[in-house]
Amino acid sequence: MFVIGAAGLAAVAAVGPGAGLAAAAAEVDICAGVAVVGDSPQVLCRQDSRWVLIGDDGGAKATTGLAGALVLDVATDARGALAAGSIDGEAALWSSADGLAWREVLRLRGRRSMFTAIASNPSEAMALGSDLSGEDVPRGAIAARRLGANWSLGAVAGLAATAYVTTLAVGRGGWLAGAIGSQETVLHVSSNGTTWSELAAGRLDDAAVQGVLDDGSVRWVGNAIGGSAALAGTVGAGRGPAGVPDRSHAVGLVRTHRGRVSYWLIDGKLQTAEVR
Repeated sequence: MFVIGAAGLAAVAAVGPGAGLAAAAAEVDICAGVAVVGDSPQVLCRQDSRWVLIGDDGGAKATTGLAGALVLDVATDARGALAAGSIDGEAALWSSADGLAWREVLRLRGRRSMFTAIASNPSEAMALGSDLSGEDVPRGAIAARRLGANWSLGAVAGLAATAYVTTLAVGRGGWLAGAIGSQETVLHVSSNGTTWSELAAGRLDDAAVQGVLDDGSVRWVGNAIGGSAALAGTVGAGRGPAGVPDRSHAVGLVRTHRGRVSYWLIDGKLQTAEVR
């Protein structure tokens, strides 16, 4: 999830009735995250093999620089937007000043891998992902960090080799990440981005978490692993329906000019729900 020109991300306290989103002209395959450019929320999605930004009016704006890419997460920093994913089976990162024109900033050439989550704080940016087996199963965590102008690979410890990291955020004491296993998501915290430990009460059974926020309480959105129901919850305080059809896939949540909004993908179309 990335926000350009906005104050920051909203916490999920409760999800109200669906606010709706005008349908795009064509269905989309996947959505990597939500951007707020000025006052206008836009979602980075793949449509007809190209990456586009889709606004509340359903209009799709073509992007450049992501041809052939599989984008799995997006974020923002003072310079603009960041994207994480892979291209030709190799983990890659991209940057953009406006969310439309992208350029590749790092690729792990010759290494079967993918970056799956990205986030930034005022002083640095970080991406997490995995090396992959020949069957594309995670077999070891990887991390990249940007301090200053350049990205570089760094050590990472404490994340299970076979876990799939789906979300990364700034936490109260550093960083907060969610890693999905076969039956649960385990939330991890790190003060330095290198050594990770399990968050207290951070084992979320039967939940594939796709977005997490730490604003005093750790809140999350995602889908049930068994049956894929749409969920929203707070660590230590339970979970409940997310206010959208159960087949909706969590994309992210942002603060917009109309309040706090979560974004979901269902049957190739985007839908929003008000977050109160």
